[in-house]
Amino acid sequence: MKRIIGIIGIILVLVTPIHAGDWTREDTYRELTFQGLLVVDYLQTRTIVRNPDKYFEYNPIIGKHPNQKNVDIYMVSCAIIHPVVSYYLPPKYRKVWQYVTIGIEAGAVGNNLRIGVSF
Repeated sequence: MKRIIGIIGIILVLVTPIHAGDWTREDTYRELTFQGLLVVDYLQTRTIVRNPDKYFEYNPIIGKHPNQKNVDIYMVSCAIIHPVVSYYLPPKYRKVWQYVTIGIEAGAVGNNLRIGVSF
């Protein structure tokens, strides 16, 4: 838990001095894509929490067998922090940040589907 709070703090400190308010429609589409994948990942992770003998989590931040409270805190934190970081990054870096994090979430969802965790 302390690790999650520390990571959140570091991200906020790094992006606070940067401000790029020129948000585009494409930025919104990428953000919605990330948030949609995050919701699917959250639903899948809830299944993993309820079935610790059958599945384990690959996310090193929350651990192999997280409890539901830690999953809730982590996912809500991601849902809040991601658009904030996206907003404050300059457009060039914002696009990279959004595509990379979309790729990470898509990979997590795909891996969960591969091991049999549906949503």
